[in-house]
Amino acid sequence: MARIYRNLQKIGGSLVVSLPKKWTESFDLSAGSPIGIEIRNDGTLSIIPTMEQESETIEDEIVIEANNNVIWELLKKVFAGQTKVTIISERTIDKAVKRLIRTYVSRLPNTEIIEETNQKMIIQNFGYKEIPTKKLIQRLLYLVANMFEDLKNESFLDFEDNFEQLKNFYFILVIHIRTYLRTGVYISSNSEFTPLKAMDYRMFSEKLVEIAEILKEIRLNKKLQKLLEYYEEIRQYFNEVMDAILQNSDELAFNVWVKKDRLFQQANIVLQNLEYEDKETVKKIMKIAQKIKDMSAFI
Repeated sequence: MARIYRNLQKIGGSLVVSLPKKWTESFDLSAGSPIGIEIRNDGTLSIIPTMEQESETIEDEIVIEANNNVIWELLKKVFAGQTKVTIISERTIDKAVKRLIRTYVSRLPNTEIIEETNQKMIIQNFGYKEIPTKKLIQRLLYLVANMFEDLKNESFLDFEDNFEQLKNFYFILVIHIRTYLRTGVYISSNSEFTPLKAMDYRMFSEKLVEIAEILKEIRLNKKLQKLLEYYEEIRQYFNEVMDAILQNSDELAFNVWVKKDRLFQQANIVLQNLEYEDKETVKKIMKIAQKIKDMSAFI
C-alpha cells in the first residue's frame, strides 16, 4: 500500500492537507465533492470517497405496496437499515396478509407495528443503533455457548429460547453491517470499523448461526460415554475460539486453527463400532469443529 507524506498547512483557524491528485482523479472528485472521514481508535484517519452519497442515504421512512411480495420487501428494507416502513394498499389489506406481517414483525428485534388501519400498516424499529457491533458478537457467542450446555442437559425449552434470541441478535448485526457498507457511516458510537472488519464480523457471525442450526439437529445418546466425551471436547473447543475473539488474541486463534486436525483424528476413533444414528451425530459434531476452525481465521 502506497504511503504519501504531506505537511499540514494553516488556513484561517484550521489545519488542512492536500489530497493526492491521482486519488482524487480516480474517484472523479473535485472541489465541493462529499467525502467521509473515519477517525479510528489508533488515531489514524481513513478518507472514503462517497460519490453516490445522495442515492445511498437511508431515508427515515419508506413506503411499499401490500402485494404478494410484501413480506420479502419488508424484510429487505428493515435489514437494510430502515427505521420506519409504511405498507399501504388501494383496497383493504387481506386479513391473512396482515397476520403474516404481524408474525414476521414479532420475530424482528426491537420492531413494532405502531399504526394499523384497513389500508395501512406502519412498522418502526426502535433502538438497534445504540448496540455496538462487538457487543452483538459477544452476545451471539454467549448464546451459542448456552445452547451447547442446554443440549448437554436436555434443556430443550431453554435451547429454543436461546436459538430465537440468536436469530434476533444476528438480524441486528446484519442491519449494522449492511448499513455501514451501503453508506460508509458506522451506526454506533464505536469508530474502529472498516469494510474488511465488517465483512469479517459478518462471516464470523454466519458461522455462529450455522453452528446453532447444527446443534438444533443433534440429540445425544446418554448411554454412549465416548460420544458424550467427544461432544464435551467440541464444546470446550468452542469456548477456546470464544476466548480468542473476546481477548482479540492471534495466539489463541492459531491454537484453535491447528487443533481441529487432532479433533478429527479423535472423531475417527469414536466412529468405530457405532450404530448409524450415533455415527450421524458424530459427523454433525465434526461439522461444528470445522466451523469453529473457520471462525478462528476471522480473528
